[in-house]
Amino acid sequence: MTLFSPHGTLDIVVEDNLILIEAQGPWNIEYLEQLHEQLLKAALQVDLNNYAILITPKGEAISVEAGLEYHLNFIRKGNAKAVALNLAYCTTALLTESLFTKLYRAAGIKHAFFDNSHDARLWLEQELKLATAT
Repeated sequence: MTLFSPHGTLDIVVEDNLILIEAQGPWNIEYLEQLHEQLLKAALQVDLNNYAILITPKGEAISVEAGLEYHLNFIRKGNAKAVALNLAYCTTALLTESLFTKLYRAAGIKHAFFDNSHDARLWLEQELKLATAT
């Protein structure tokens, strides 16, 4: 049973084999539960063997401390080939980059940071092509 309402906003769209996430923080555990539920639904629309994720965090893109471990356990079960983060709208860009680097390294997921969605998409598309070539 949830004690609090989710903090933050979330919008997920699927385009081909890209899951596009716009998320505004800060985030609590209840928000992460909602995120995980929606990610599982989005994953049904992509090739589970070759998909990538573009995250555009907005505002304060930080989570409660317990949320990081909770989210890490979730993403370790996934199969994303790469994750790109567009930090153009993030007011906590340096902290967010540090937190997400720690998170994705621990999960063993290839990731990169960008200041626009165009370059982020190009990088993700290249990573998906490389994944199918091997």
